[in-house]
Amino acid sequence: MKILLALALVVVLSTHAAWGQDPASWFRVRWEPQAEGATPTPRIEAYVHNDSPYRVTDVRLQVEGVGPNESSVGQRAVWALGDIEPGGETSLVTEAIPGAVSYRFSVIEFDVVSVERAR
Repeated sequence: MKILLALALVVVLSTHAAWGQDPASWFRVRWEPQAEGATPTPRIEAYVHNDSPYRVTDVRLQVEGVGPNESSVGQRAVWALGDIEPGGETSLVTEAIPGAVSYRFSVIEFDVVSVERAR
């Protein structure tokens, strides 16, 4: 049964890829710096929104710090918290990257937990 479910999921994901949907477009990230002085180490808080039709988990993002001249000043990988249902959102907190005035986020991996059914 687990093998059949896994194969069905591969077919569903392959079908979506064939329709031209890029899994990277399934996620939107918004971020904001935490209030200055709120913690001893400057941090940023980000929110990951799931626009896919799937419940996902183990969402890993690359955070790239961007300097004043639009060049990269550093990067790191971070994990979003918990499962994210279709249309849902979760958060993450990470230390600010020294020298960054802005950030770029990209989802680099995730696991599909389940496919939502039409009601």
